[in-house]
Amino acid sequence: MTLGNLAAFGQDNVRRLLAYSTISQAGYLLVPVAMAGRTDLAEPALLFYVAAYAVTNLGAFAVVIAVGRDDLPGYTGLLRASPPLALSLIVCLLGFIGTPPTAVFVGKVLMFGAAVDGHYTWLAVVAAVNTVASVFYYLRWIVPLFGRLAGHAPSRPPRGAVAVAVTAALLSIALGVGSGIALAV
Repeated sequence: MTLGNLAAFGQDNVRRLLAYSTISQAGYLLVPVAMAGRTDLAEPALLFYVAAYAVTNLGAFAVVIAVGRDDLPGYTGLLRASPPLALSLIVCLLGFIGTPPTAVFVGKVLMFGAAVDGHYTWLAVVAAVNTVASVFYYLRWIVPLFGRLAGHAPSRPPRGAVAVAVTAALLSIALGVGSGIALAV
């Protein structure tokens, strides 16, 4: 978790930022793996987190493909240029942080619960500190979305990528809101 977060702090390339974010997310995924056999929360935490992260990551990469830019300044004004893409990216990036009502929020709550229930409270604290640290680099990407468009209007994004991004963002929210139903099954 910490290695991925530290590497992501200085990134201006969104693909690299997502790659280092993935390293961090893999660290969160290892928490329930470490708790296997120690608590019954380990398995649902791992499975839900994997599903939540996969949906959210798909949405974030779909936005990157649709925008076609790798630099953070290339996302300036996206909210005005393409509200569905910008809102999808905001949902996905806030999802990576673990903010409600996204699916990753539920995954992180389960992961924290598994660590505490498995008597590894210190690991839950490390994960919480890393979650707070990740806010910095995700917000560095979100803030330009609200800026003014500089220069010419961006080209029209591919419909397929926009559809995938919007669907993934909506699915992340649906899994977050409907997690009680999903976890009861």
